[in-house]
Amino acid sequence: MHPLRSRISILAVALFALFIATPGEPVVAAETADAWAAGLKNLTPAQGKTLMKFARDLFPDERLEESKFTACLTPYDAEAGDPQKREPLLDSLKQIDGAAMRMGYKDYVGVSDKDERIRLSKMLAEGRGLRQFKKSVGQCLEAR
Repeated sequence: MHPLRSRISILAVALFALFIATPGEPVVAAETADAWAAGLKNLTPAQGKTLMKFARDLFPDERLEESKFTACLTPYDAEAGDPQKREPLLDSLKQIDGAAMRMGYKDYVGVSDKDERIRLSKMLAEGRGLRQFKKSVGQCLEAR
């Protein structure tokens, strides 16, 4: 075998191994978010996943641990149990999913392009309904 061809083969195998080994941490984060969403009392698991993904996209710093997000978002589950606060919260979740649906996706969680989802979250968070959510989650994350 030609030396250049041998080096290319070795490089290809090394890159393949790198790509296989890389996805570990995001999968763990997704499993943690799924477990958190499944344990919610007042929001459905789908609503919890939307809330988590939206918050993660508003604050995309990978150094922020999933536990910080769950601690900051759990009060929204309690809020969903309060009849006076439930409807505005559900309206916000519908707004998030509705924007993704207008873009041709099934829902917000289904937006596969992370950059596109982040842009969408930033845009939605400028609206009156979600501006307070962004502010309170941001303050909570800073305090932890």
